[in-house]
Amino acid sequence: MSMSVSMKKSTSKTNIKHNNRTMSDKEKERNSHIDSERSSENKYLVQRDLKELYQEEFGGALENYNAKQKRKDRKIDDYFKHIQSSKKTALQQEMIIQVGDKDDFSSKEDFEKANEILEEWFAGFEERNPNLKIYNAVIHNDEASPHMHLNFVPVADGYKRGLEKQVSFDRAITQQDPLLDKTRPFEDWREKEVLLLEKLLLERGIERKIVGTNEYKDVNDYKEKKDLEREIKQLEGDLSQRKTELKALNEKVSSKIEVPVKRQMKNIEVPTGEKNLFGKEKMKVEKKPTGKLLVDEDDFKEVVTIANQNEELRKQISKILDTDFAKENKMLKENNKVLLNEWEKESKENTQLKKENNALKARVSSLTNEIENIYKTTKEYFKDRASDFEAFRSVFGRWTDKIKEKLPGSQIKHVHDRSEAKENKFSLERVAELDKVAKQQKSAKKRNMDLER
Repeated sequence: MSMSVSMKKSTSKTNIKHNNRTMSDKEKERNSHIDSERSSENKYLVQRDLKELYQEEFGGALENYNAKQKRKDRKIDDYFKHIQSSKKTALQQEMIIQVGDKDDFSSKEDFEKANEILEEWFAGFEERNPNLKIYNAVIHNDEASPHMHLNFVPVADGYKRGLEKQVSFDRAITQQDPLLDKTRPFEDWREKEVLLLEKLLLERGIERKIVGTNEYKDVNDYKEKKDLEREIKQLEGDLSQRKTELKALNEKVSSKIEVPVKRQMKNIEVPTGEKNLFGKEKMKVEKKPTGKLLVDEDDFKEVVTIANQNEELRKQISKILDTDFAKENKMLKENNKVLLNEWEKESKENTQLKKENNALKARVSSLTNEIENIYKTTKEYFKDRASDFEAFRSVFGRWTDKIKEKLPGSQIKHVHDRSEAKENKFSLERVAELDKVAKQQKSAKKRNMDLER
């Protein structure tokens, strides 16, 4: 035997009157999926006033906050109304918890088993989740399958701004369980609670049936994809910043250095090309450059400083150039592309699985209808050939017992149980109707006798 597990946030606005079945007659008419004759079988586990819970949880924190406010316009008169009017924060949270689906509940025992699991899971909820304050909890047994509506207020503390205690789902669950994944705390928290429900199923010899797609795997893939995109964006920003820095450094390095210098000159005797009276070469003195330059000491120190700075800048530029941001960026983009392709492939596979699952469900439904037709045809066959009703019951009972013996898990057994329950209900209603008619006849007979007297 296998059953699915479902735990999800209610997507519609919470209706406590609907949950507690305190609806008006018109509202009941609009909820045709509810079997009002079975509403007495519902289990109301917690019923508290939400405003009273707010006063209990936030009353002290509100008084402390208002006592610190010097300006009247910053004070909060009613925290319940304050949150109620907020567009960012919800007053409370509602979860719908269910084990199995409508096809898993063909007998009273199935309902009882599901109720037992839900109640045991709920019994430890507040101990596991001290920051989730429950104000309403009910198990509905008057619909196609049993399920629980759980309403609570998530309470977190340690705030520096506003009230010390405030309403916050993510902060409430991460405070009570620091090991939750900070990037997806709700999904991580829900997964842990679902695993507890699965454990309760396994303890009763029931295997968990996985329906639909593996949403946690999809979420992790999506998260990894988003992380890569963020990393690429960060690297692109770093690359742009480094280019700007490189440009600025390059401008500094390539700046012209103007230093006033003088050539070193020396007096040298050179021949004039003429000779004196004694026949010797006449000489003259001329200034010639020695090949060296003369620099002012302060200017020389400045040149040395600039040279050292340029050497340091050259090292910084080399470091930037050695970091291949473009290469890293390209590699991450390629990895992201591969991941995206895999994600899209898995999405297509999940879509195909959904189609195959729907086809199998349709096949199961068709086979179920065939089995019900076989059962009805067989029942009519025995009924037509039996001498009286008791003989029919005896022969048909032996046939169904043989089916149960040979095929204990057969769908015919479930069809027979439902049929018997329906006939028993009809028989009881018929007996009640006949009893009512007999009483009316007796009353009429008495009135006639009184008139004759």
